[in-house]
Amino acid sequence: MRKAFALVAAVALLSFSSTAKAHVPEGLVLGVWQWPTTHLPVMDGDISEWDVVPDNLWLSAFSEFNGEPLNTVVAGEVGAEVDAADLNFRWTQGWNNELDRLYFVQDRFDDLWDRDAGGVGGAGGDDSFEINIDADHGGDVSWFGADDFDTEEEVARNRGRLNQMSHYRWPPMEPIGWNWLWASSATWHDTEPYSCCGTSFTLNGAHGTEATLQTEWWTVAWDDFDHASPDNSIQHDFVENEIIGLSISIIDNDIGTDNETDRAFAAWRLGGQRCGNGDGKCATDFILLPVQNDLLPTAVEDDSWGHIKASYMR
Repeated sequence: MRKAFALVAAVALLSFSSTAKAHVPEGLVLGVWQWPTTHLPVMDGDISEWDVVPDNLWLSAFSEFNGEPLNTVVAGEVGAEVDAADLNFRWTQGWNNELDRLYFVQDRFDDLWDRDAGGVGGAGGDDSFEINIDADHGGDVSWFGADDFDTEEEVARNRGRLNQMSHYRWPPMEPIGWNWLWASSATWHDTEPYSCCGTSFTLNGAHGTEATLQTEWWTVAWDDFDHASPDNSIQHDFVENEIIGLSISIIDNDIGTDNETDRAFAAWRLGGQRCGNGDGKCATDFILLPVQNDLLPTAVEDDSWGHIKASYMR
């Protein structure tokens, strides 16, 4: 099996500034491709629509900034170097102005696709894709302990309130499904119109074997998230040229047998900040780019990407 992707070593460094709190690495602003409503990708696990996204907007296991790796292990096998025979990945991100959504796509090779980490791994034990969204660029905290507020109700209300961190997992794993918002007890966030989809993946392989995985999904973000109900929550309104914060980690468990000697767990985090777990100030800056019409297909049948994809398949 071919194990290498067409991975991009460079990242998009854009010269913009923000009046809000700076994220990490300092001086780096990455781009978020804008999907116009007429060209939204179909959530079916066929990621060919994403080929229109320029190379410099893709991130990979080999991306660098100022000569240093942009993705490093912050938990588990800290200090591990990239080994494409063990794990290889690339991803990019998009947004839509009209629907106020963030879109993501992942392309991953794993020499050992692990869904339970032998009971001793990390991050829920699954090989997942973790994102913490700091949509208003406020640098706020999403995780609070039992002693941070006076009552359990206040703790529950504030977990995930100002930024939201999910582990995305395919195929979905019960009882917590495909979009595990682990800091919160919410049960409504992982379905449309708030996020989609637990079925939008293509997996070649199985638990405990070599595998390739392609996934695509979207989510909204929240300025004030209430775990109890969307009715009491305030959705973020994304604006062109706005800078948001994203903390992204690729989780790799390799079925350990002993928690001390063979945990075999690595969290590869964009920006390399350990405090990315629940801390918005450790996210990376991303700017919401304008539409690049010159890169989009011109023959759009019924304004639908689905028709374009169908024409490719005929």
